[in-house]
Amino acid sequence: MTMMKSLLLSSASVLVAFGAQAADLPVKAKPVEYVKICSLYGEGFYYIPGTDICLKVGGYVRADYRWNATGGGQPHYTGGGGAQDRSVSPYSMRHRAHFNFDSRTQTAYGSLRTYVAVNVDNQDQGSVSVNPTRAFIQWAGFTFGHTKSFTDVPGTGEDTFKSLFQTQNVSETAPNGTNQIAYTWELGNGMTLNVGADERRTKAIANLSNNVTTVGTNPNTAFGPYQHPTPWLNFAVNQAWGRFGVSAVFNKVNATYYNDAAAIPATLDTGSTQGTNAVAAVPGTGCNGGQAGTSQCGHPDDKWGWAVLSGIDIKAPWAGPGDHFGGYFNYGVGAAAYAGGSNLNSPGLFGSSNTVALGVITDGVFVNGGQFELTTTWTAGAGWEHFWLANVSTAVYGTYTQVRYNDNVISSRLFCGSNNAANQNIRVGTGVECDPGFNFWQVGMVNNWYPVAGFRLAVDVQYTRIETAFEGQAVTLSKTVGLRPTGVYTAKDQGILAVTFRAQRSFVTE
Repeated sequence: MTMMKSLLLSSASVLVAFGAQAADLPVKAKPVEYVKICSLYGEGFYYIPGTDICLKVGGYVRADYRWNATGGGQPHYTGGGGAQDRSVSPYSMRHRAHFNFDSRTQTAYGSLRTYVAVNVDNQDQGSVSVNPTRAFIQWAGFTFGHTKSFTDVPGTGEDTFKSLFQTQNVSETAPNGTNQIAYTWELGNGMTLNVGADERRTKAIANLSNNVTTVGTNPNTAFGPYQHPTPWLNFAVNQAWGRFGVSAVFNKVNATYYNDAAAIPATLDTGSTQGTNAVAAVPGTGCNGGQAGTSQCGHPDDKWGWAVLSGIDIKAPWAGPGDHFGGYFNYGVGAAAYAGGSNLNSPGLFGSSNTVALGVITDGVFVNGGQFELTTTWTAGAGWEHFWLANVSTAVYGTYTQVRYNDNVISSRLFCGSNNAANQNIRVGTGVECDPGFNFWQVGMVNNWYPVAGFRLAVDVQYTRIETAFEGQAVTLSKTVGLRPTGVYTAKDQGILAVTFRAQRSFVTE
């Protein structure tokens, strides 16, 4: 009996001790809402667990298949593609994965926002590139970083036209962004005033004393150092009826040094009286015996080019739900990348029977010992998108650009002379006007089908036309382009038709 009592007491002691230890074991945690919706900034945002930061993740997957255009969407009117011979592959494709991350949080000075977007492209022959198209911070009215320029006005490019091609003749930074700093004043009623400075965007400035000019290639540039970003001013309106914007851009044109150790070419009209800034110069005045192309030489005085950009996009519900139309007009002097187009290049489009359409785009030109002659450019464009059904639409669009040089440049004949026969490609006969200006226009139609939300199938047919100022003249080319031989060609206006098919699946995009 005594033994039984001892056993029972010992068992009770063990149970008490175990119970005491069990009381110290962790209790199962209550369910935690690890993903909480953030409704402060619209749909798609959620709180990062443990923080007050709202985050939205989005992106798209895109496949492009093109005919008579590069993988990036540039029609074959320039460079090797313009040769239109058996060295040119008319077919190209590009596949893209795009990711973007939008984070926001509230501060005493308003929202603090960061945005990052990255394109990963796989083009023809397995070429892969990674491009961070956005990386910026916005806070208290300021924008710091890499993003679309505030100077991009509505009514342009894919913004209104829905074009599947790389728009050539429009000032547009939306596809890849630009480095900038900006400040925005909210004026109320959907109006803003923006001021800032962007990374420099230029076309070449050509030293015509020894310039290398090749058909379909931008001239070698003599641009000087990047001294400061390009300042600009923008006014924008975004209201129920649509959007409007106007921008003024101020483009610094500066060169390195004269390289006139040799005499100034005989083709230079040293007696020109056509304007106070004639390209004429006196032989030897650039370097005065110094080492050509060094700081012992002089240089043209710096000049400011400028451009005014304007555009509008108007909603048209009276024509159909989702319908809209718009247009733009840009004009500039010494700022061809803005007034002529961010992507526009010197054309060189060959045709049958030894014909070629050619021209040269620059911000300006000069000769050794002379001053700048700035290039004048202007562009207009318009587009309309009509929805036949809620998920089927057609957009039509057209753009037109003029690139013009003044009489001083044309009369000098230095774009076509024999001053540097080893390098000069374009030559015309004596007494024939040497005008490198040209007109560039495009028309197109893109049809879109959205079979399900966020999924787009589209076909864009686009025609590009080059109207050359050399029209009808015999032009001697001393360098091959593609497999086109050297020799005499007839300058003639040319056009090319291009087609793109796109499939794109988008998710949670801005």
